[in-house]
Amino acid sequence: MQRLQPKRRLSGDEVRKSLSNLIYDGVFSQAMAVLAGGPILAAYALALGADNSYIGLIAALSFFAEFVQLPAIYLVERLKKRKYIVIAFSFASRLFIALIAALPLLPVNPLNALLLFLAAHYLLAKVSNTAWNSWMRDLVPIEIRGMFYARRMRLSLALSATLAIAAGFFLDRLGTVEAYSFVFLLAFLLGVLSTFFVSGIEEPQMYSSRFSFRVIFEPFAERNFRNLVYFVALWSLASNMVLPFLAVYMFKVLNLSVAIVMILNVVSQLTSIYFLRFLGEISDAYGNKPLLAIAGSVFSLSIFLWTFSTMPGTHALTLPLIFMLHIFLGFAVASINLCSANIAAKLSPPERSTSYLATLALVTALFSGLGALISGRMLDFFVERRLSLVIQWFEPEREVDIEVMDFTGYDFHFLIAFFITLFALHRLAFVREAGEAPTRVVRNELMSMVRRDLRGIATVGGVHLLSPRIIYAPILSYTQKIRNRRRKYYGG
Repeated sequence: MQRLQPKRRLSGDEVRKSLSNLIYDGVFSQAMAVLAGGPILAAYALALGADNSYIGLIAALSFFAEFVQLPAIYLVERLKKRKYIVIAFSFASRLFIALIAALPLLPVNPLNALLLFLAAHYLLAKVSNTAWNSWMRDLVPIEIRGMFYARRMRLSLALSATLAIAAGFFLDRLGTVEAYSFVFLLAFLLGVLSTFFVSGIEEPQMYSSRFSFRVIFEPFAERNFRNLVYFVALWSLASNMVLPFLAVYMFKVLNLSVAIVMILNVVSQLTSIYFLRFLGEISDAYGNKPLLAIAGSVFSLSIFLWTFSTMPGTHALTLPLIFMLHIFLGFAVASINLCSANIAAKLSPPERSTSYLATLALVTALFSGLGALISGRMLDFFVERRLSLVIQWFEPEREVDIEVMDFTGYDFHFLIAFFITLFALHRLAFVREAGEAPTRVVRNELMSMVRRDLRGIATVGGVHLLSPRIIYAPILSYTQKIRNRRRKYYGG
């Protein structure tokens, strides 16, 4: 129990050892999240017979569970033992991943049980996250925070990318519910490893403060933080109208296999790994807000371009387009996740960081959950609707129809989310961050770093290594072989 006690002062060696364990925790917790969530969880739910509304509901569960942070803040402030809370609640939450793995053995309705187990998993995990955010804010030195979390995310994505591809091919090969059980069991074991490394992270003593639920409203009294809250609320709404459904869209509309979707997901993660090499350095040097503006613009453009993946059906450029969009999203999501966490920690006062960060998390949760729920219902409504624009050319002997626009089903919610992200970026302009550089300076720095790396990639043996065809051609071949089987499997 002594290892769980906070310390009044941490030595340099204790901080370095804690940061090392924090890296290992990130690697295994990210791997667990990939195998027990995202496309794999969506594919599992679809295999059990889920519809769009159900997918929206399970996506919203993780966000609405954030509201457990209200009593969790009280628990953290009263006990002031964040390490103990994190270990106890995170381990308990991961036990429900083991129960999800055991679903085929249980005499219950699988969809109802999956919903119940996910709700319990998310609720317990959010209590742990409340203590975790405050703990990490006090542990990681502010002068290296950007570079450290970028390195942690980069190493975490490296393992999760490998496991994602392996899991995708494994699930495609077997194609049974029992195969998903094995993947979820592996996720549980990785979660146990993550908890083990968390036990080796030291906890600095918390600031003394008197807790009241009124502190939840304190951040709204500060104009700058309130502007950040507005941006986060709108961004959470828009991004979660899209991100939870991309895998479903690729499964059901584009008729791609689990393996191909996971490979595309890994392309996005590899892009994140590449940019995280210098995103932390740039955010520390030039500020987080300029990076948020750039990444947000890329994300918005990506959402809009998803509408062209079908015209109205799949076409020759569908796979190259979504390949490119996963690269864009890899950069955008990595940048937004890193910088939004950093700027929130930077703008929150040290003595009230728990309440500030928890308030922002609650706002994020509310609008993220609403985005997922609204999107699920909206998809069921728009699935039978279509908006088309056709240019017709008439000649004496023939008539030519040129289809310039065709929106149907998922296209409508891509378009709606796109306009919401534009308004969110407008609200970001009102946020003020100490030391922020002009956006054009950061954009030029990013482009120069990318150009420098591209100069090192030469043409080898007459093959241009930068050609996307080198990467997506094998994916196209594999997709063609199993497209018919996946169409039957998902009923699309």
